[in-house]
Amino acid sequence: MTPRPKNSTKEKTEETRLRILEAAEAAFAAKGFEGANMREIAQTAGVNKFMLYYHFDNKETLFTTVLQSNLQPAFQQLGAILSQPVPLEEALTQVYDLYAGLFEQKGERLRAFMAREIAAGAPHVKPVFASIAPQILALWEPKIARFLRQDRLPERLLRQLVASIMIGVVANFLMQPLFAEIMLASGISLYDEDMKQHVVRFILGGVHNSMIEPANNNTKTEGAN
Repeated sequence: MTPRPKNSTKEKTEETRLRILEAAEAAFAAKGFEGANMREIAQTAGVNKFMLYYHFDNKETLFTTVLQSNLQPAFQQLGAILSQPVPLEEALTQVYDLYAGLFEQKGERLRAFMAREIAAGAPHVKPVFASIAPQILALWEPKIARFLRQDRLPERLLRQLVASIMIGVVANFLMQPLFAEIMLASGISLYDEDMKQHVVRFILGGVHNSMIEPANNNTKTEGAN
């Protein structure tokens, strides 16, 4: 059998597609969806516009593909972590490691990309999150319920807790530039083991306190008339 040439047409096509995605990710991170220009993306990728539109029908499709290429692997790993029969604390530790690795690999580009999307109201991210929300909620529930020593959790409380957990983890990395100087001066890094454990304990404390009944606002304080 004749060996296939290393640079086959299929491989070249995939290489071109990856170059376009790389150029598009940089453009969207720098200028957002509205500001990014398809002509500039094609020039950066080293292709003409015909080739760009051969791979991606329009800017919306290109943006969605860039978004999914960043988020889908993370969601798949998140699902794998939550599917394991481990306590909530261990799951949280692994989730923290997941996002630490993602932001360490993608760095400022991912942060800028997500910040611009969120600032625009997350029109492209929201449908992606909505599509996986039922699965993620179902995977979180038994771990949180076991931690709280409950058989089941009210739907509203479950949604509140999962939202708080994910925000509590991801926001650390999204907001890192804001506190970079303070953290640097204190010798703190989001990638340190003690910082990870601090965040995990902080989140666990919030989950635990969710079952504490709030004080009755109508209760009269001691000595009140």
